[in-house]
Amino acid sequence: MVKTSKLTFRLQEIPDGESNKSVALGDAELDFNDEVSLKKANVEINFYKTDHFVQVKFSVIADLNLVCDRTLEPFVYKTEGSYHIVFEPNPVEESETEEGAIRQIPADDLLINIDKEVRDTILLNLPIRKIHPDLLDSDGKPEKFETQSFGPQPDEEELIDPRWEKLKKLK
Repeated sequence: MVKTSKLTFRLQEIPDGESNKSVALGDAELDFNDEVSLKKANVEINFYKTDHFVQVKFSVIADLNLVCDRTLEPFVYKTEGSYHIVFEPNPVEESETEEGAIRQIPADDLLINIDKEVRDTILLNLPIRKIHPDLLDSDGKPEKFETQSFGPQPDEEELIDPRWEKLKKLK
């Protein structure tokens, strides 16, 4: 028996007209890179099926395990996003934008799989800089932090060894 994902649907099981489905995902159900892992997610899916196409609209709310870029401490990040896909049975030029996509229904197995789209929707809503919530101020902006320099301090540069002064005069 072939293992199918919770986000794979048989066309015969989708009723004609409009229908909804809720899917809860656990920690190992979507493949992410090493820096991101899924803690849990809830996907609300709206199907609209006709004889000519199947429209799938979904919204996802996910909790992700991330690692802070500043402190390397793990933290949980909440994200949400939405996307829509139109599946057509006829040969169609597949296209994709930030809001949606057009795909051809595979004729050999008549399955619709939205794993990739759900995963990509979650990844596209991640912040560029992953900052632990403890390091954010009340407005959600990163707090200033002090940097330490280990080079010579300005006071030390002013104190020049007298032997170097004598060597400079030899020129």
